[in-house]
Amino acid sequence: MFVLICKKNELNAAMEIKEDEIKDIVKVIYDLSGYDFSDYSPKSLLRRFEKILIDYQCTMPELISKLKTNPLLIESIVKNITVNTTEFFRDPLVWIEFEEKVIPELKKHEQIKIWHPGCSLGHEPYSMLIMLNEHQLLDKAEIIATDLNSDVLATAKNGIFRYFLDIEYLKNFDSVINRDPLNYKVPYDKYFDLEASKDIFKIKSEFLGKIKFYKHNLVQDPFPHPDSFDLIMCRNVLIYFNMELQNKIIYNFYKSLKLNSYLILGYHESILGSLSNFFDKNGQVYKKSK
Repeated sequence: MFVLICKKNELNAAMEIKEDEIKDIVKVIYDLSGYDFSDYSPKSLLRRFEKILIDYQCTMPELISKLKTNPLLIESIVKNITVNTTEFFRDPLVWIEFEEKVIPELKKHEQIKIWHPGCSLGHEPYSMLIMLNEHQLLDKAEIIATDLNSDVLATAKNGIFRYFLDIEYLKNFDSVINRDPLNYKVPYDKYFDLEASKDIFKIKSEFLGKIKFYKHNLVQDPFPHPDSFDLIMCRNVLIYFNMELQNKIIYNFYKSLKLNSYLILGYHESILGSLSNFFDKNGQVYKKSK
């Protein structure tokens, strides 16, 4: 990790971030790298930069100055901004809803194409893999997962996580996959190699390679061809963008979905305004209706 040495005198007082400073650093990042965070939620950016200043022990003016002279730091800051919290079967009720409402429809398809934009460390696409496999759908499914952050994509591809960070998520696994006490209990080692002594929580080798991971920027990069996907699951990503950008991305999702296909967003995300006329909403599940 790039080590930034900054002046520490009166640091705590100076680390307070002003609105203009956020605008300035967003412009500097865009000018030097092409990454555009101008449409990100101001509150989200404030939280991210507060953490960055603590991590690097510097003030915002010092950080801006360093960015202008060190291209390695640009990439490091971008990665800090774009890392999202993730876990296996996050929000189990959403996964149960997906299993009950969407899985029966997917079973009617000869082929299934699924996209996880903003996949972060890969917990969500691997959760999808498990769900599809439990319903004998994995062999006819193509799962694509994308993220802006190349570091998290590398972790996702390897399928190796921290045991003491991720072991807690097996409760989610049980809440979704093993929730029916009358059914056969799916053992963890069907999908995971768990090595507490080495702090390793690993996806089993036979499932690695079943997901295609790519670098993709939802804000700047072209979207896939129209009518490409049977399902897009993009949860807890749009909340980091302002409303205008959210609507732009949702419209692009709409174009990328086949008719009567599905979009699933996070608990605190929704489709508002005229775009809502193009979907039928059922809980957290949106079905493209036009």
